Amino acid sequence: MASVVVAGFATMDYVIQVDGVFMGRGTRLMREAAWPRAGGAALYASAALALVGIEAAPLTWVGDDADGDAYLAACREAGVLSDGVARLNSASSTRCLLIYQADGSYGCLLRPGPAALAPAQARLAAAAPWLVIAAGPPEILSRLLDAFPAAGRLAWIIKDDPACFPADLAARLADRADVIFCNAGERAGLEAGRQGARPSGQVLFETRGAEGVRVEAGGETFDLPVAPLAVADATGAGDTFAGGALAVLVAGGSPREAAQAGVAAAEALLRRRSAP
Repeated sequence: MASVVVAGFATMDYVIQVDGVFMGRGTRLMREAAWPRAGGAALYASAALALVGIEAAPLTWVGDDADGDAYLAACREAGVLSDGVARLNSASSTRCLLIYQADGSYGCLLRPGPAALAPAQARLAAAAPWLVIAAGPPEILSRLLDAFPAAGRLAWIIKDDPACFPADLAARLADRADVIFCNAGERAGLEAGRQGARPSGQVLFETRGAEGVRVEAGGETFDLPVAPLAVADATGAGDTFAGGALAVLVAGGSPREAAQAGVAAAEALLRRRSAP
């Protein structure tokens, strides 16, 4: 049985780096940086957990196509359990075209794939000591949250996307989650969406780019610096941070130790990706 189940979309990412700025018209030179690469928070976070020996399972969906084959192969390579990956017949897997511009900004074109909660997936999530909610179909995320035992530990990897986290679901997660991961841009929305006071035991990790990570836990707030890295493709770094930090919390470590481990995991991902 998985110690941590991470629910969210599976994607096959087609990553392009553009020479200059792409405004949607005209011609720009491009480099196929990753073509394709399995992605999505469910895989990135699970892979970071598995890397340090935590049994983790993405709860997600793929089609019966070559992209689905590639996603399952990526799960095997990362050492994560595939028990929660549902393969839906006569369907295409989710594809994501990520266009990174020279200034570091990016655009995303998404072709959504299938998503239908299977009974085995629901049982897997309900039985896990830890459930992590990441960007995914809101009706399915809500059902997982409804069925998750009150004694279980819940983490939320925020994404500023109302299509995945409508206001009612976001408010429930803000009030229920034991651990929250967000970036600086998402923090204001998190606090504005709360329906009650922030739970006293809630641990919050706020990634702030080159300014490091802010951690709030047990009435204490502290900042952790990071080493600046020049990267053209930071996809998955925040989700990898979440997985690395959760691995420490699952093992009983402190929030400070968790933040340090999360930073190390994200840095390792980016260094591997930027290596020649």
